[in-house]
Amino acid sequence: MSQLDILLSMIENPTRRRILQELVREPHYPLQLSKELRISQQAVMKHLKTLEDNDLVSCYMEESDLGGPQRKLYVPTMKFTLIVDVGPGYFNAELLDLDLSKGDGRFEAMEDQQSEGVSLGVRRLRALISQINKELGELQMRRGELVELKERAFSDARRLGEENLDDYQLRRILYEYIHRPDLDLMEIARELALRDEVVRESIKRILGEEER
Repeated sequence: MSQLDILLSMIENPTRRRILQELVREPHYPLQLSKELRISQQAVMKHLKTLEDNDLVSCYMEESDLGGPQRKLYVPTMKFTLIVDVGPGYFNAELLDLDLSKGDGRFEAMEDQQSEGVSLGVRRLRALISQINKELGELQMRRGELVELKERAFSDARRLGEENLDDYQLRRILYEYIHRPDLDLMEIARELALRDEVVRESIKRILGEEER
């Protein structure tokens, strides 16, 4: 199972999503999560084990505030973005790693302001999040426009295949050739589990030209 498949299976469960949502705010121990989510501690532990086994969370021991035995606190450990686009003529699912080392100057400026008071800090962070949300909204709008354009291109690819190619395998090769311009012919052959020469001859036949 690929990393994409694993992460999709992890977050498809609404309880696990709620657990992760709580953990990104601050570390929690299982009893806290049980009370917040209003489910049994046994169920919480089952979900935490699944998340831990798949490297989405980790835990550490901390002394109890009331002088009792140590308790196990859980924190999230993985940064990623999942993108899934589905339309009548387009399907895309991909996993993006988040590299926070490439942040803009605002993140370095945040580190220089750690000593500010609570009131100023709250106001600054609220304003920063507001600006980030605005910029993300603009990016998402532009991304939506590009996805729509890509879907139209894929629909045209399907039309070309259906109108001009009677052979199903030829149409599969055509779609992969158009959909994945980042792949060369050998890589397309591997993606489709076909022999290299089959893909090369098929593309020559489709284009009516010498091999590309």
